[in-house]
Amino acid sequence: MIDTFLLGASGLAADDARAFDCLHVGARLDVRRGAPGHMPRQPDGPSGRLEVRAADGRALGYLPPDDTQAVAALLDAGARATARVTGLVPAFQRLRVQLEIEVEPE
Repeated sequence: MIDTFLLGASGLAADDARAFDCLHVGARLDVRRGAPGHMPRQPDGPSGRLEVRAADGRALGYLPPDDTQAVAALLDAGARATARVTGLVPAFQRLRVQLEIEVEPE
C-alpha cells in the first residue's frame, strides 16, 4: 500500500455536486493511465500520468509524480491498482483528498 493524495481535485466544478459524491472516506476509486497532456498544468513524468477516476469513469485528479513512478512500475508488471479515500482535509481553501493505493496482482 502507498499513502498519497489526489492532485488536481481543485479543478473539479464546485457547482457540480456530483463531482464530490464519490469523494468520501472509504470510497474506492480507479487508478489508470491517463492520456498524455490530459491535465496540462503538470508535466507528464517519465512513466506518464496516472489518473484517479470515479466508478462512473469521471476523472477526479491524478497521483503526484513521485507516487506515479512507483505505481506505474507495478502496473507495467501486470498489477491492478485502486485507490481508497482515507481522509478529506480542508487545506488552503480547498479539499485535500488523502488516498491509499492498493495494488493487486492480475
